[in-house]
Amino acid sequence: MDNPADLNWDQHREIEIKLRCTSHDAVKDLLKALHADDLGLMHERNEFFDTPDQQLSNRRIALRVRTIKYSADGRREALITVKGGGSDADIQNRPSIDILAEPVELAAGLFWRLGYRRTGAFEKWRHSWRLDAVRVELDQVPFYGLFIELEGPDEKHIAAVRKKLQLDSLPVERASYHGMMMQYLAAHPEAHGEMNFMD
Repeated sequence: MDNPADLNWDQHREIEIKLRCTSHDAVKDLLKALHADDLGLMHERNEFFDTPDQQLSNRRIALRVRTIKYSADGRREALITVKGGGSDADIQNRPSIDILAEPVELAAGLFWRLGYRRTGAFEKWRHSWRLDAVRVELDQVPFYGLFIELEGPDEKHIAAVRKKLQLDSLPVERASYHGMMMQYLAAHPEAHGEMNFMD
């Protein structure tokens, strides 16, 4: 019998660049001027899971459950993501598979039931836009500040939008949000596995 896990993992790619910034105002003004599609503001809760003996992290695989609440209408979604390891390149190109899950409130609990353990969780505010087939994500992460992510079908589209939005001078951030979370949690055991915005 064929193993369904042999589906071509490498056909599902995440191609993106993350840039560190101190403000989103200028890029937001440019997006409006270029008539980019405003996909809305959302709040995320990102939870990561692994087996008790860390089989996934040992294979450089991340398992994430992202719960999204859209500010415009209060709609909620749960997205299960399995992602491969990144590289040292400015533009990351790695395997990534997303699956929408329902009901939303049971998505994270499913992995507890299957024997996985949560390795950490963090909040994020994200304002999403689309310009020329590229997702432009304006992100705010607790303790680490503001970032801009450009995700598109290939490096050429990403580079073109980066230039159009005048972002070439911004420093590239190679650390993943997962990596930032793990660094924070290692330094703050009192956080009990959560990297959240301060109330």
